[in-house]
Amino acid sequence: MGCCNEPATALASAALDPSQHVNYARGMVLGVDDFTQEFAYLAGRVHWLAREAVGYGTTSGLAVFAEDGGGDGPRLRVTAGAALVPGGRLVCVPVDQCAVVNRWLAKPENAATVTRLLSPASPPVSPPVSPPVSPPAIPDVTSGLVSLYLTLCHHECLTRPVPIPGEPCRAADELMADSRVADDFRLELRARPPEQVEEDAVRDFVRWLRSNVQVGDFSPPVQGDDDAWLEALRPAAKPWLDAAGASPPLSPPASYDTLGDYLFDLPSPVPVARGQLGDFLRLALRFWVTELRPLWMAYRCHRAVHPDADCVLLARVEVEVVWVGGSPTGAWQVAGSPAALAVDERARPFLGHLRMLQEWTLAAMEGEGGGGDGGGGGGDMDSLAPGNGGSGGLEEDAAPEVMAFRAAARGGLPEGLLVGGRDERGRDTLRAAAPGADYHAPGFPVPVADGGTGSSAAPGDGQLLAGSGGVYLPATLAGGLAAVRGREGMEIGLDPAATPRFAGLTTTGAVQLAVAAAEEGMQLDERHHVVVCGARIGRLLLPPAPDATGRVYVVKNAEARAVTVEVAEGGSIDGAASISIRRGAARTLVSDGRGWLVIATVS
Repeated sequence: MGCCNEPATALASAALDPSQHVNYARGMVLGVDDFTQEFAYLAGRVHWLAREAVGYGTTSGLAVFAEDGGGDGPRLRVTAGAALVPGGRLVCVPVDQCAVVNRWLAKPENAATVTRLLSPASPPVSPPVSPPVSPPAIPDVTSGLVSLYLTLCHHECLTRPVPIPGEPCRAADELMADSRVADDFRLELRARPPEQVEEDAVRDFVRWLRSNVQVGDFSPPVQGDDDAWLEALRPAAKPWLDAAGASPPLSPPASYDTLGDYLFDLPSPVPVARGQLGDFLRLALRFWVTELRPLWMAYRCHRAVHPDADCVLLARVEVEVVWVGGSPTGAWQVAGSPAALAVDERARPFLGHLRMLQEWTLAAMEGEGGGGDGGGGGGDMDSLAPGNGGSGGLEEDAAPEVMAFRAAARGGLPEGLLVGGRDERGRDTLRAAAPGADYHAPGFPVPVADGGTGSSAAPGDGQLLAGSGGVYLPATLAGGLAAVRGREGMEIGLDPAATPRFAGLTTTGAVQLAVAAAEEGMQLDERHHVVVCGARIGRLLLPPAPDATGRVYVVKNAEARAVTVEVAEGGSIDGAASISIRRGAARTLVSDGRGWLVIATVS
């Protein structure tokens, strides 16, 4: 029913503050706002704890695959799983999800996004068309590669409507209300990735430590303390620290786009004595927590600093698209099979659960040759140092003398030359050097990269060493060349029985031609060049022109009354079936692949 009185004015509810909870007192009448506020406080503390102490990213599942969707074209599959978003909310995808990419591209708003990505110079329509429609004309760029970002977001929906008591001025359609707020999810393909400043800054901080800190045994020795190390570390973040203390605040505010990096490389690495590594890492962690992380956090207490606080990146998807159809009925489609979808998950943030990290840490502490069963080796606290696999420094590989000392402490070293390396678990090892693999020893071929031949085979008479598969092997010359061993070395010449091919030929001496006496009815071949006909010769045959392209014959009638020259298998000579050469005359003939031509006549 409708209300016939003056409309009632309801007080607008104040925004919920997650930092406040209800102060219960005897006699207080609690309403909906009080219960809602209490829930906001309890939920807010859970979210706060997650984002402050844990971080954000995929916690399980949510793998992304491109697969064949049959007649619908390629599709993306996201497996079931869960993730923490920057706001601290857990998002669950209970079952696998699939998206047919061509259907996504067919939606007008998505088609407009693809067109804009391929033609970034084209300004968006202002004001936007409502409702959005397909592009009215064929785009300027009708194919190309676009990058889309598969994003998982937290979502809530109201459910389970129940009847509620009527009140004055409440319409009949307001007698039902949803009784539950359900956690849900939303998977989106976006033109831009969600902001993950804190994730990118964490990765950059670890990379920066590897590149700008040098751990070792220095001569003369170096000594550091917290103040000296902080003074050496702060210049890397100076643009950010200056921007944080600027008054008035910078506009636009400091960001990766405006400053170009999170931590800037130092002119020279910070030297840290090996024995002080633990103290330095503790200081570096404090520097991150107290000064750096506040610059890049997604949330500060209960206030979002960056957008997309409820979304997290799963993958970047590169899609080859092509415009199909004309205007206005055309549409974007994937150009080809699932291979046209390239899934890149390298930028995805992820979280390892505590039990996994515990086992990983215990594995890193095992001694050389040790196992998880407690036998074979003792613990080594140096192996906890990041990025060294147990060497006691931040560098990728420990110095050989350090590894030798550690191996000796565990039971001695093998005799002979020693080589340091890593085992299958990434730990530093020492082993006996292998001849041929680690050093050049008699009887082992020297690799090509080290100036050798890579082969132990010796060439025979008339052979040379030729490259084959990265090594040199004995080989006999081909292509009409022949090697002859002479008194003073190797001579290389043409094989008289071969038919070599040259792009050109220049000689500095006389040229010797093959001269042969003709036989009656003989068919000329690759062995002939100048053919002399005697008194008993009356007929010669030329080979088919296609089989002798470029070949030249000189036919001389020395004594016969007349010599008839024909072409085998019915070819032609200057368009005729045959030619006649009288006594004393000569003709030069050449094949162009289609027929024989007379290019010279001597009477």
